[in-house]
Parts: sequence; C-alpha cells; structure tokens
Amino acid sequence: MEKQKLNRTLSFWDLYSLGVAALIGTGIFVLTGVAAEPAGPGLFLSFIIAGAIATFTALSYAELSSMFPSAGASYEYCRQAFSTLGKGVGDLVSSVIGWTLLTQYVAVGAAVWLGFGLYARFFVPNLSVTVWACILGVLTIALLYRGIAISKGVINLLVVFKVFALILFIVLGFMHPQLPAPIHQQPFLPHGIAGLIAAAAIIAFGQIHIDAITTVAEEAKSPYRDVPRATVWAIFTVVILYALVGWVSVTLVPTDVLPTLKAPLASALEVVTSGWASSFVAAAGVAATITSGLGCMIGGPRVGWAMARRGQIWSFFGKIHPKFKSPSTATLVTGIFALLLTLTGNLGLVASAGVFTALVVFIGVNVSVIILRFKRRDVKRPFQVPFGILIPVLGIVGTLIEMYYLKPQAILWGSIWLLTGVGVYFIFRGKKEEMTEDEAKAQEA
Repeated sequence: MEKQKLNRTLSFWDLYSLGVAALIGTGIFVLTGVAAEPAGPGLFLSFIIAGAIATFTALSYAELSSMFPSAGASYEYCRQAFSTLGKGVGDLVSSVIGWTLLTQYVAVGAAVWLGFGLYARFFVPNLSVTVWACILGVLTIALLYRGIAISKGVINLLVVFKVFALILFIVLGFMHPQLPAPIHQQPFLPHGIAGLIAAAAIIAFGQIHIDAITTVAEEAKSPYRDVPRATVWAIFTVVILYALVGWVSVTLVPTDVLPTLKAPLASALEVVTSGWASSFVAAAGVAATITSGLGCMIGGPRVGWAMARRGQIWSFFGKIHPKFKSPSTATLVTGIFALLLTLTGNLGLVASAGVFTALVVFIGVNVSVIILRFKRRDVKRPFQVPFGILIPVLGIVGTLIEMYYLKPQAILWGSIWLLTGVGVYFIFRGKKEEMTEDEAKAQEA
C-alpha cells in the first residue's frame, strides 16, 4: 500500500482540549443519574473510584505513547509488546485489539449522540431523541471528513464552554448549604460497596476515551513530548471535575429522584437557582456531547487506517483524502455504522457494550507496559510510569472489577465481537500468505 501521511497540526493545547472533549460528555451530563441508583449518596466515591482506575490506565497510555507515537495507539502498543512473546502473537493480539477498538468507537459514538438527543430535547422537545442524535451524527461525520484542522477549532471553543458550565454547577451547588451533604444522608451506601463499584462501572463510560489523544499522535507537532503530557493533564482535570459534580448532584437532588431526570445536571440546578443557570448547563450538555462525539469518532478511523497499512483490515480503510489529509473513507464507514446503531435508541445497551470493549483494551494496554518493561528495556521512554509495574497492575485489577459489574448482555455481545476479531485476523492472515514474498514485503513497508 502506498505510504500516506497525516498532517501534523496539533499543539499541546489542542491535544489537551481533545482529551477533555472526549472525556467530558454523556458520561457526566447524562449517566450521572443512572449511576446514582446503585451508589446512593456515595455517588461521589464512585466517581473517585472510576477516576483512580482510569488514571492508572492513562499513565500506562502516557508511557506507551512516548515510546510509540502512532495513530494506531492501543493497537500499535499491543503489537509492539506481544510481538516479543513469539512469532505471530503480536499480530494476533493487536488485530483483535484493533478490531475491538473499531467497535468501541462506533458504539460509544452512537451512545454520545443519543446523550446529545436527551439534552437537545431540553430546548426543542418536538423532535425525538433519536432524530436529534442522527442530526449530530451526520454533522460530526461531515466535520471529521474535512480533517482535524477544522475540527480542533470547534472542539477548543466548546470545551471552554462546557468546563465553565461544570464549574458554575459546582459553585452554585456549594453555595446552597441548607441541603444535607451526601455524608449526612441515610443510608449513605444503600447497596454497600458493591453498589459503589457498580456505579463506577457505569461512570467508566465517560472515561473510556483516555486514548483519544494517543490516537492522533501522528498529527501532533511534538508527539514524544506533548502526547503523554496532554494525556496525564486531561485525565487529572476530568477526575477532579467528575468527583465534585458527583458530590453536588446528590446534595441537590435525592438519589431516588436523580435517576428519573432526563437532563440530570440541568434539572438539579433548578433546585437552587432560577431557570437561567439550568438552561446554561443544559446548553453545556449539548456542547459537551458534541465535542465528546467528535473526540470519540476521531479515533476509530485512525485505528482502521493503522490496521489497513499493515494489511490487517480492508485496504479502503487506509485511504487518505488528497485535499483534507483525513482518513476519509474510514471516517465514512465507521460513521455510517454508528448511525445505524444510533437508530436503536437504546442508550443503556449501547453505552454498556462500548464500556466492555474499552475495558478489554485497557487490560491489553496495561499488560503491554508490563511486558515492555521486561522485554524492551532498550527503548527510550520520555515519560515513564512511576513505582515500577505497580500502576499498570492496579489498572488491570481495577478494570477487571469494573467488568465484573457490567450487565451480562454487554459482556455477551462484547465477547462475541472479540471472537469476530479473531476471525478477521485469520481471514487477512490467509490473504497475506497468498501474496508473493515481494508483495508481502512491500505491504509491510
């Protein structure tokens, strides 16, 4: 395949903004209410638990991105690590991880668009959630087709808006002292520790795109320096905001009421302020889901592009638009499948299925750090996770615990998709074996 390159246009602040855009969206503006049901007043602890697990994995991403700044991100990291374990192992694992990533981006993109529909109806209730979701989906695909240089301007602007709205939500909430704080509400943990972990698994949906920055590494101006720094700063910012929002949410609204609200944060503010603040936060919910949708859908086409140039998926995924320098064909294909999934209108199923596949990838990334620490000590690491392999081990354990509390149907569908990825690997492996030796060398190059 002819080697094609993406434009390097992203600065540190562009990368940081993209990370915050992908991480703050449906997970906090919509699923806060869903998570409140199992967690009760201890919801803010679930945010902290989910944030800690996400931080462990984000640090692993930061180390790997400083070693291999590739558009394939998790796909490339697993290929590099597992290749050290034997011939063909790296190709098999990376192919399954890459295929899983494609599913994840499609499923999560659809879920984010449905979350947008919930907040859009706050202003225009005449259109259904699904119609609003499809409108955003089409606009997102069109914008990303034009390339990341245009998309980043929209993302940077809307990120400032939604972060300011979350800070406003937190400040107004803390200015209402007559309501009981979560720690004074009884029962504090209605479902015990299990309820906290179950809520953390739901919240994990909002944090599964900690790889959003690493998937655009080949479009960063200084990838070895800026990609790991932006990843770490973005996750720290989001974890702090998530925990504070969780505290204020269950302070303002009883946990038996919060799950019933279509726009939880906007509706919660109606308790303490006039309509202007809740409308502002609702507008931020719209902005958040727009930017989160962009952040999510940026990654999938780039993973497909990375796989195509190694001959592990259909070659049309590897086409770069001659003018816009974007993976245009891959953007259209993944976007169309995300739209089809959006038409189901089932936010809960789509979100949980996306979480399962993402958590599988997180395990692969943390394991990759551990393998490379022993097998590739020679590779330069501009950023290195502290405390040896303790952090990636904690990331693996935390991720497995979150997976245990997912819905069985999400685990079932995710597992089926993993097996499909194995089938895709053997299909394209067979095609490679049919090539002449010269063709295989040319494609690998």
